[in-house]
Amino acid sequence: MPRHADPAERRRQVAGALLRVVEAEGLEAASIPRIARELGATTGLVQTYFRSKDELLLFAVRHLGELTNARIAAVLEDHRRAGLKEQLLLALGVLTGADEGTGSEARIWLAFLARAAFHPALRELHAAGAREIRDRCRETLAHARRLGLLPPDRDVEAEALALAAFADGLAVQRAVEPELMSAERVRDLLRRYLDRLIDDEPDPHQGEHR
Repeated sequence: MPRHADPAERRRQVAGALLRVVEAEGLEAASIPRIARELGATTGLVQTYFRSKDELLLFAVRHLGELTNARIAAVLEDHRRAGLKEQLLLALGVLTGADEGTGSEARIWLAFLARAAFHPALRELHAAGAREIRDRCRETLAHARRLGLLPPDRDVEAEALALAAFADGLAVQRAVEPELMSAERVRDLLRRYLDRLIDDEPDPHQGEHR
């Protein structure tokens, strides 16, 4: 662990150590001493930045959300010329763990989700994250309808809820059955779902070379 870092960076480093422990050993193993060992620091240093394990857990969930949002933004930036459906597929691929070989973030998310069922503050964080995903799905589907890619009689609110729930289920299955739900299979299932929901956009370059 670097000797010199500002407090915000220290907190992120501690949260990162917690996430690594959860990924490898589960949430039950993520004690303050175990996190300190992962970090290469003392328990006293960890407790300097987090007064309790609960405080650390809440910060780590927010940190995980920030990392996921940053990865989505980076993927979309790398594919900024892709069509609306393809960008939605890419974003959902990150959320479901279909854009990487291990699905580690989905496993970490599932570990926290189980704890959230009995932890009001964690539950509210998860609920806020779920609302953000539904909101983004709704905004994207509303835009698709404006472009004529979604039939006008479709209920955007209901479709956004269903799409988010479908992606949520894929993330859970990828976390617990990675051998069955490979990244490739999850991407295929997402694409099939989106193909039934959203029409293909016309290629703006079609006919340019005729």
